[in-house]
Amino acid sequence: MNTRLSRHAFRLLLAFSFCSMLVQAQNQIPQQYLSMSMSSGVLYSGWPTVPFGSLRLWDTSTGWSQINSSSGSYDWSVLDQWMSAAKNHNVDMVYTFGRTPQWASSHPSDSICNFGPGQCDPPKDLNADGTGPDQIWKDFVTAIATHSAGRIKYWELWNEPQNTFYWNGTIAQMVRMAGDARAIIKGIDPNAELLSPGTGVRFKALKWTANYLAAGGGQYADIIAAHGYVQGSCPNNPPDVTSIPSRVSGFETMLKSFGQNQKPLWITEFSWGDQVPTCFTNANLQAAFVAQSHLLYYGAGARRLYWYSWDNGARGTLWTPQGQGGVVLPAGAAFGQVSRWLTGATFTQGCSASGSIWTCELSRPGGYQGLVVWNSSKTCTTVCATSPYTFPPQYIKYRDLSGNVYSLSGSTVAIGFKPVLLENQ
Repeated sequence: MNTRLSRHAFRLLLAFSFCSMLVQAQNQIPQQYLSMSMSSGVLYSGWPTVPFGSLRLWDTSTGWSQINSSSGSYDWSVLDQWMSAAKNHNVDMVYTFGRTPQWASSHPSDSICNFGPGQCDPPKDLNADGTGPDQIWKDFVTAIATHSAGRIKYWELWNEPQNTFYWNGTIAQMVRMAGDARAIIKGIDPNAELLSPGTGVRFKALKWTANYLAAGGGQYADIIAAHGYVQGSCPNNPPDVTSIPSRVSGFETMLKSFGQNQKPLWITEFSWGDQVPTCFTNANLQAAFVAQSHLLYYGAGARRLYWYSWDNGARGTLWTPQGQGGVVLPAGAAFGQVSRWLTGATFTQGCSASGSIWTCELSRPGGYQGLVVWNSSKTCTTVCATSPYTFPPQYIKYRDLSGNVYSLSGSTVAIGFKPVLLENQ
């Protein structure tokens, strides 16, 4: 009897251990969480040197108008270069639709459009109520999905349609285009996944998404896309990421009201935006922003975060072409470090604040424990101010955002606005 019980207990222990390992593996943060946007200049200046998992094709010279310059004519040369580079560097891709060709536009002289006349308008064979043949759109979707089958898996249905300079059509038209695109893309590549139009998590962007879902757009999306910029009030208050958890919570509440909250949430565009050079110029604050935002967005429930952008001189610049081979800026170095901190780790309790002290608990197989910690009340001028933090006794060393590793001694460590990672091994 005791032997049989022992065997039974052993089998239960094995099953429990297997299930625990499986759950842990499923909860590990993938490399794709830390993803990137960049310009077509990267094709000639060199691939980013920091680790990331996915590339968003937007502002990459691959827009609809740039590929399909006239009816039935397609230039795949730049897109092919991107697909080849992505394959060589083992990253997947999201293609973002946008930029209606002027020849196809319902309002070809519309001057409100950001990229050129008519490029923010729906195609001319699609009525305002969503009726009509929509053949111009169908032809382009068929052409690009056929050309890219097996190479581009993810498709985002338009960039920031809440802004009339990107989309000056109706929600009914966008829902119709999403339905047509889904049928075509899934018919060509059953493994492909469709993202909702990339709007945002607050204000008119949230309202636009709510109206889109109310009109039935959610049925055509496998993944919910949103843009997650956090604006400051320059010149005195740089962008503050501590509002990220509440912003995501409000967005998820809206999704739940339409039964869409079980779908993965991807932040397909994000950085400190165009706050430079008007205020957010301190390199240490920029590095801290990169680290804090990636930690807080994952802890809040986002499952991918596409930084905008690696080499954009005005928005979220991580790299500059100055100097031989270019220079990775401190914010770019921070992106690389946080990518290494998070990839393959599991959030034990997410991120939380006690006063101004923020902590995020991580674990890895083999008993690894990590604690990311920073003090949001501190700031950086010429140097970064710090305060002593009493750390739990299991931690023996810490890493900073420049990649330096230091041993811990005593019972406290100096922390400031830039997160550090404490480790127990």
